[in-house]
Amino acid sequence: MDYLHEILNTLSEDNQPAVLAQIVNVDGSSYRKEGAWMLLKQDGTKIGLVSGGCLENDLKYRASELFYTGRAEIVQYDLSSEDDLSWGVGAGCNGVVSVLLRDIDENFRISVVWMKEQLTKMEPILYVQSMTQFDQYVFFNKKIKSSGHIPFEINEKFIEKLHTTPPFSHFAESTMLKKEPFFLQIIWPKPNLYIIGAGEDVRPFAHLAADMGYSIHILDWREAYVSEKYFPFAQSLLLGEPVQLLNEISLSKLDSIVIMTHDFQRDRKVLQCVKELQLFYIGILGSKKRSERLMGGEIPSWLHSPVGLKIGAEGPKEIAISIIAELIQSRRRKL
Repeated sequence: MDYLHEILNTLSEDNQPAVLAQIVNVDGSSYRKEGAWMLLKQDGTKIGLVSGGCLENDLKYRASELFYTGRAEIVQYDLSSEDDLSWGVGAGCNGVVSVLLRDIDENFRISVVWMKEQLTKMEPILYVQSMTQFDQYVFFNKKIKSSGHIPFEINEKFIEKLHTTPPFSHFAESTMLKKEPFFLQIIWPKPNLYIIGAGEDVRPFAHLAADMGYSIHILDWREAYVSEKYFPFAQSLLLGEPVQLLNEISLSKLDSIVIMTHDFQRDRKVLQCVKELQLFYIGILGSKKRSERLMGGEIPSWLHSPVGLKIGAEGPKEIAISIIAELIQSRRRKL
């Protein structure tokens, strides 16, 4: 996720000249992986990072020479040296990082708008970019609808990666197509997180999850709790019985739910409602023994209980960190 969706929103809504920086290859180790994006705007602001801060100043200077040109170029940074003359002043990342810099023209903006529309529909996107002919790029969804242009047909085995790659898993790599180098990346939709319950302990968790790039949806039956005052960043605030609200939502396999009501009967009804949905993540606050009572026996594999990583968390803020850590671990898992 990172800053990618913020960058897409900016490119879709702000016509200010901008240059996009994308890591397209890493030989060795580096702070960021292939597929990291950063946007540099003409007014000097930037969104995202492609390093720990050691490359950004140079990229900002290079971007200033690309505005209005419609050009793109690949810049290579050798971070393997540890002396003070190296990039990063002795960062010692031990890698060579290749960054594609692109002045955003009208055609690329059109593709970004199309891609944003697909992501809003919870459709992942395969981005294919030539590393020699920078005006050759295309964005595919699972239905093989596309935006952009490449003068030959993409092998179906690459598009099939949209179907076979585990949800939210990182996929960004270089490959050869028609004996030419290309960069491929899967771009995932911004994940929805539905939080059942809006008590005081939910607020730090919801806030942190929003900072981590989730679209936050709050569901609670208590009018005083379902308030923009407590959740100004929420995508939606839904007042009513949680089960009734869930039945009115079109949930997808990329959606996550965390149950934090502290209400045994409501929790039981919610679990009965969602147990067959095969959502990306379902977690519930409370002890293992409580969850066993809720499920009438053994805790099923699809339910994270107790929710969060076991870090000895105490209090709402630490518990929030443990749950976010487990959500991140679920997204980064290797299957």
